[in-house]
Amino acid sequence: MEKSFVERIEAYPELKRHMDQMLDVVENVGGKADMADDAEIQVVDNMRKIGAAALQEWSVQRDKAVTSKWTEGHPNSIKHGKKKFIGELPLVNEKS
Repeated sequence: MEKSFVERIEAYPELKRHMDQMLDVVENVGGKADMADDAEIQVVDNMRKIGAAALQEWSVQRDKAVTSKWTEGHPNSIKHGKKKFIGELPLVNEKS
C-alpha cells in the first residue's frame, strides 16, 4: 500500500514548512501578495527553498542508503571513530 501525500510530506518537516508557505502565497495569507509581481517574487523564492530542502532531504536519504549498503557488504568495517594520538609534535625552536 502506497503512502498518501500527507503521510509522505509529514516525514520531511522542512519541506512541509516551505509547502505551507507556498499555500500561504496562493491564499494570500497576510495580504502580502495583492499584486501579481509580489506573488511571483514570493512563489519563486518559495520554489528555491523547496528545491533546496528537497535536495537536502535527497542527500540525507542517499547517504543513509549508501551507508546501509556498505555496512551490509562490510560488516567488520569501522564506521566512525576517534583517531588515536600516537605521539607528540616536536617543539618548534623559538628565538629568544
